[in-house]
Amino acid sequence: MEKKITSLRLPAAMNEEIEVLMESGEYASKSDLLKDAFRVFLENKPEKKTLIGIEMYRRGRVSLARAAEIAGMDFESFKEVLTDRGISIRTASPTKKELEEEIKYLGML
Repeated sequence: MEKKITSLRLPAAMNEEIEVLMESGEYASKSDLLKDAFRVFLENKPEKKTLIGIEMYRRGRVSLARAAEIAGMDFESFKEVLTDRGISIRTASPTKKELEEEIKYLGML
């Protein structure tokens, strides 16, 4: 699984709050805290999950079925969303590269 380093600039007060959570043992690392925050963000803004699924599919990074799963939608509803947004549904079999990319992406979860 490939990992990337992400740099964030946060207000001093927020950095202090993060440090308190770390020092209290609530989180083992800033990475764990960020993953938890992102999970909660997506739970509270399901439209963002839909956007991620659409964009991952549009860019050819995942299959239609995987995109629907990312979006938290059933297959047919997701197809309707794509159609409503004017995004064509690919019907060809995925290439070897597409399959490798999807496997790589799934390994990152």
